[in-house]
Amino acid sequence: MSHTILVPVDGSESAMRALHLAVERAREKPQGRVHLVTVHSPLRVYGEIQVYVGEKKAADMAAQYNREILEPAEHVLRSSGVAFASSTAEGDAAEQIVECAKTVGAGEIIMGSRGLGRIAGLVMGSVTTKVIHLTQIPVTLVK
Repeated sequence: MSHTILVPVDGSESAMRALHLAVERAREKPQGRVHLVTVHSPLRVYGEIQVYVGEKKAADMAAQYNREILEPAEHVLRSSGVAFASSTAEGDAAEQIVECAKTVGAGEIIMGSRGLGRIAGLVMGSVTTKVIHLTQIPVTLVK
């Protein structure tokens, strides 16, 4: 069983609560570690901005967005002393989260039940629902 816990982060409060639970769980495991991932849509996050600013500038903006999402979570992990790594992905959020879990050999996914997506008002977001259906590893949802 892997000691890596995957935590998708999107800047939402529930994602940060999921991260705190992951830190607690990682501390309980020998060699417990956390892997953060943030996923953005292929430059559609920025609407038609790529047309106006060009591909390089749009890519720089995506990288900056990813840093802004990851930095608060990385700060929590640095403070906790738990070993961690971070990655970013582009594409369908649920599919990329599940793919990342496979790539890093995660033994579980701990994620917020609702993110900052357009349908944030739903009880359980569409990304969360899709992750549960796509993966074979345990998923813990945090409100």
